[in-house]
Amino acid sequence: MRVNEKGVLEGSEYYFFTPSNLAKSLFFYLICTGKFFCDQNYNVEREKYSSYLLMFVVKGQGTVCYNDRIYTAKENDLIILNCHNPHRYYTNTEWTTLWLHYDGNISKELFDLIYDRFGCVISLSNLLIIPKYLNRILEDARAGSPLSEPLMSCYIQRMLSELLMLSDDFILPESDKSDPVLEAIAFIETNFKEKLSLKVIASHVNMSSFHFARTFKKDTGYSPYEYVVKTRLNHAKMLLKKTNLQIKEIAAECGFSTESNFVVNFHNNIGVTPGEFRNTPF
Repeated sequence: MRVNEKGVLEGSEYYFFTPSNLAKSLFFYLICTGKFFCDQNYNVEREKYSSYLLMFVVKGQGTVCYNDRIYTAKENDLIILNCHNPHRYYTNTEWTTLWLHYDGNISKELFDLIYDRFGCVISLSNLLIIPKYLNRILEDARAGSPLSEPLMSCYIQRMLSELLMLSDDFILPESDKSDPVLEAIAFIETNFKEKLSLKVIASHVNMSSFHFARTFKKDTGYSPYEYVVKTRLNHAKMLLKKTNLQIKEIAAECGFSTESNFVVNFHNNIGVTPGEFRNTPF
């Protein structure tokens, strides 16, 4: 398909898709995909485009402007954008990219997790699975046969999952220096029976309460309080299944101030009461 866009060169291609209502309600779904060979005249600037973008830089270099920040995207980098927000990307030299626009499912939630850790330009280094899937989707589109929406959803989810796993690796300590978040987690798991306030945990890792809370939430997805409650509930589940302790005894053993506080937290997080959990076969 010939591309009539400024800065997009001969040999470029793109393909559009209309998702079914089923795909919109259940899946990640493909909106369009393509491969562009671009020169210095290529410039995309939008206030809004109702999709999310994955763009792999095959060759060359470009610039990405998003959320008041400017990024350089070079060969083997991946760009991920929430195009519902204002954005711009362009090249001053030349650029070859593989890309797709997608939406659906939990696209915003996954984008936010990835963007909070990496920004919108990520070096893939030797991570070949993402360009592999982008190429596979493009090849399927080029073939002209109807695309399997569940399969396309799986491809998109796999690429996003790879980015999440890459970001999990990113937060691990790269030297012998202690990671404050990992240190805090170890402290919580050892002392969850005690009264653990934000101030107590932050003090243990020598951070201010405000900075620690932001860092912990960014790296784990939980607030410190939520993580303490999660740890206590996990221990409570084991006691409910493996012992005959009374509910009030388990509440005390797991660090809850009262039996009623334990029951409310358990029901709100697990969806059943402690007694129902104990009596449900697994």
